[in-house]
Order: sequence, then C-alpha cells, then structure tokens
Amino acid sequence: MCLLICMGLCACHTPQTDEDTQDNIPNVVSPVKVTPVRAGAIADEITLNAVATYLKKNNLKANVNGYLIGVQAALGLPVKAGQPLFIIQTKEARAVDALADSLPPHLLPYRKNVVIRASQNGFVSQLFHQTGDYVTDGEPLCEISDQNSFAFLLQVPFEWVDKIHTGQTCTLILPDSSHIQARIAYQMPLVDPAAQTQQYVLHLASPKWLPENLIARAILTIRTFPHAQLVPKSAILTNEEQNHFWVMRVVNDSLAVKTPVQLGIVNDTTVQILSPSFQTSDRVVTEGNYGLPDTAHIRIIP
Repeated sequence: MCLLICMGLCACHTPQTDEDTQDNIPNVVSPVKVTPVRAGAIADEITLNAVATYLKKNNLKANVNGYLIGVQAALGLPVKAGQPLFIIQTKEARAVDALADSLPPHLLPYRKNVVIRASQNGFVSQLFHQTGDYVTDGEPLCEISDQNSFAFLLQVPFEWVDKIHTGQTCTLILPDSSHIQARIAYQMPLVDPAAQTQQYVLHLASPKWLPENLIARAILTIRTFPHAQLVPKSAILTNEEQNHFWVMRVVNDSLAVKTPVQLGIVNDTTVQILSPSFQTSDRVVTEGNYGLPDTAHIRIIP
C-alpha cells in the first residue's frame, strides 16, 4: 500500500521540458525610435585644400643709374598704377647739384630727378632697396603683385585628376567660416614632386581682396543622385570588420527585422542605400537599434 502511494505522488510531479520553460519566459520589448526611408538627392563630394596666390608678379626696375633719394614703397602697401614709388638721383644730377651756384643756366635741367611709378594696381610683395642705395639701370626695386591676377591654387591628388574638369564650380570655406563660390579656370601642367598633387587655378565668382597664402577648404561635387534611398547615419549597423552592413526594418509596429543593405554615398548625417529597394512606407530604427537581435520585439517611442 505504501508503495502505491509513493508512485502516485511521483506521478503528480512530472518535470517540465525545455519548451515549456521557454514558453513561460516573457518577450523582451525594446523601446526604439524610428524614421521612414525617404527619397531625395545626395551628392558625392570631396574636400581639398586651396591656397590663395597672385599669379602675376612684376618687378619694378630702375631705368637709370643713380642713388635712391626717396622711397615711398613699403612691404604690403597697396598701390595704384601711376603712383610714384621711387625717386632716383643720377650721378650727373648729384654732381650738378653740388656745383649749382657756379654752373651756367643751360646745365641746370640735369638736376632733375627720375621718378619710378607703379606699373599696375596691386600691392608691394617684396622690397629690394631703401633710401640711399645706389642702383643700376635695369635693377629690380620692388615686386608688385597684380591685384587682378588673384586666384586660388587647388591641390588635387593625381589619382583624382579624372574627377576634376575645367569649368566645374566649387565652394571655398575660409578659416573664418565664410563661403565663396569659385570656378576651375584651367589646369597647371606640373605636379608637386613631394605630395604628387596637381594644381588647378580657381577664379572667384566675385572679386575679393584676400591675403596671399591663405588656405581654404574647397568642396567639389563629383556626382549627384537626385532620386536616392536615404536613411540617417544612425540607422546603419555593421560588424567589427565593417564589411557587412544592415538596418533594423520595422514590421507591424512591433518587430524589428535585420535587413542587410548595400551602401552608396555616406556623408556626415545621411547614407544612401543602393539595395534592397524599400517601400515608401518602410521605417528603420534609428535609436535603440544597437545590439538588437533579428526579429526583435520593439516598442516605438516618440
């Protein structure tokens, strides 16, 4: 009798299977934020350095032998065409001036000094002589940078030369964050031996007085996709090797399904999706997506 009672008690306490245990575990619901996959335009852009320069620099030269008795040029001084910069007294004029009281009147015109004037608008970029120097005919007195020859030299790595063409427009961002529109005028037929970059001349859309050697960032558009699938950058997930990408696509407002994607253009905030093709009603998780498993239960929050 006791044996039968014990067997009955054991039959009442049948152990639970693994399936029964899993069924009793509640599904974890993750709060997430979502956004729709939108269609829009995106551009492939590159950023390069551009250096301000004056392409034409002319040397103002002495046209007689003599002494500099007046120098009105100064380094960095803006000048206009015809502005007097140097006064030269010839050796003959100095000799006549010393004997002016005893010379006949017909020799007095030799006392006149020679005035050297600026040949163009610009600024004095180099100054070679000061007052009191003796100069010879043809000797440079100063260098004047032509104001009308101002341009930016765009430094392009040689492997990107096929992406740049004459007439292409770009935006220059100066160190003070101001923006200037520019156009590629022509290509320089030389390459920097150390950096292996080729120079392109950029002309500004509107004249602007800027200091030489100023470095700006030039943003050039290589290609544009007017009807691209776009998602926020935060929606893209990847593996450790960053060779496989996916998004968590929302299904029925309650599930997030892992969907592999092929990326196109990537900028600071937006990513182009080349494949697969999403519907206009599709949404992807942008916050709370990190670490979500495939087919995860979610709760959409505002």
